[in-house]
Amino acid sequence: MKRLKFEYRTSVKFDGEVIDHGFLLRCIPKEEERQHLEYYRLDIWPETEVKVADDFWKNTTVQGIIVRPHRSFGFNICGEVTVDLSRPRKTGHPIFAYPTEYTQTSPAMEALTERLLREAFGDVRQVCTPQQPEEEQANALSKALCLMNGLYDIFEYRQNVTRTTTTAAEAFALGQGVCQDYAHMLTAMCLYAKIPARYVAGFMLGEGHTHAWVEIFSEGSWYGLDPTNNLMVDETYIKLAHGRNALDCSVLRGGFKGNVRQNQEIYVHVEEVE
Repeated sequence: MKRLKFEYRTSVKFDGEVIDHGFLLRCIPKEEERQHLEYYRLDIWPETEVKVADDFWKNTTVQGIIVRPHRSFGFNICGEVTVDLSRPRKTGHPIFAYPTEYTQTSPAMEALTERLLREAFGDVRQVCTPQQPEEEQANALSKALCLMNGLYDIFEYRQNVTRTTTTAAEAFALGQGVCQDYAHMLTAMCLYAKIPARYVAGFMLGEGHTHAWVEIFSEGSWYGLDPTNNLMVDETYIKLAHGRNALDCSVLRGGFKGNVRQNQEIYVHVEEVE
């Protein structure tokens, strides 16, 4: 078990005034079996009333609207969470067995998935499904790790070559991308192999930006895999949200009236509390 202190700040500046600015945030760490939010403080500017509620995936959302003219918008959240991977496990949901437009495989991705599993396990047809008994799902985690290792070997981390709307197949064809692309691709490959998988957004120990990874369902439990770093997720990661893809987990969404350009800065810091 680890106790982690976090701070997350996003600041957006506009080169002119905007009005009727509606926003939806998923910046509050998720409360679930293995993660407990000890406390948090959230500041939003310009100050406005907000509504805190759960979305379909039980991720905490913060919604609000700023009607008056303003040239900047931002929020800062800080607090502490306790992460304990030994806590009781959670059952799967059948919706995480099916791809979305962002997690569809291409023929090249399918060929790689089949080759990796064949080389490591022989018969690629021997994959798990959510309906199979737990004893038949024993290889789901090892298969997902195999796919993650193979993806890591051929894909290059590079910023500014993909967009927030880039699909798994598009990123795979480029051969380069960021953590969102890694997570979409691994999710797609796992789903093709009949391994239930979901997209996760959150933080990891250190200083930088938000991060994305994957959770797969095996032997009655969700396991986190970080394909960007080729690591299993441990107790130094903080989850904000999970869903079918990045769109379900977006930390900041919104819209406003105004013909302006904007500049966004993000800061994340996570440290372990002794």
